[in-house]
Amino acid sequence: MSLVTLISDYGVNTYYLASLKAAVINQIPEATIVDVSHQIPQYDLSQAAFILQNCLNDFKQKTVHIVAIDTSLQQYKTILIAESNNNWVITVDNGFISMLNVPWDNVYKVLNNETEPSLSPEIQQFVPIAAKIFRNEPVENYAVATTDYIKVANLKPVFDEKQLRATIVHVDGYDNAITNLNQQDFENWIAGNTYRIYYKRKEYLEKIEKSYADVSHGSGIALFNSKGWLEIAINKGQGKTLLGLKLGDQIIIEKTND
Repeated sequence: MSLVTLISDYGVNTYYLASLKAAVINQIPEATIVDVSHQIPQYDLSQAAFILQNCLNDFKQKTVHIVAIDTSLQQYKTILIAESNNNWVITVDNGFISMLNVPWDNVYKVLNNETEPSLSPEIQQFVPIAAKIFRNEPVENYAVATTDYIKVANLKPVFDEKQLRATIVHVDGYDNAITNLNQQDFENWIAGNTYRIYYKRKEYLEKIEKSYADVSHGSGIALFNSKGWLEIAINKGQGKTLLGLKLGDQIIIEKTND
């Protein structure tokens, strides 16, 4: 079985997705298509990277991930293929590869013999590349290994002795606000101290719970989700809406021990 995942900012009211899937079916008829998301905010590579990164390692067999976001070859010129542990990501050289916190085995720059950049690289070039990968055609036939690609610094939490500042980087379908703070970094920093989690200037939580069942319905909660990221939410409610949180907001955690 050949697995092809698709992630895009196409939205729902468009024919683009159907055309892309038709190209996959026509050229890789044995493929199983997995939709990661098609409601990424337009051109928002950081959201796409966060979502794809958090499911990438769940694909244990050979999988090609087609990233159809901000793919203008008129602007970025080069198609990249990044390989890690039998996962192959196809995108353009727009910084996306570096946004995925993945130890790449190889990154390749696709050789381009076309005189005019494709207007639909996802269909006209990404899918044929995916077909070559599944046919086990040597990558060297159509690409060259490279370390020279756009690298973007990932937004990370800021730590000092008494305070850390995390950032909301994703709001999921349940309106939970997910930060870029992972559990291991938090536990190393907090070292058994008590703390307060400020999600607004004067509003805070005093504990990171283990599950939603630890608080009553409608109550605010902080917990580490199944992928290890701190999220701020409301049990059985719309956390982003009711707590007034949005992408880019900071969550401040202060130690309260002397």
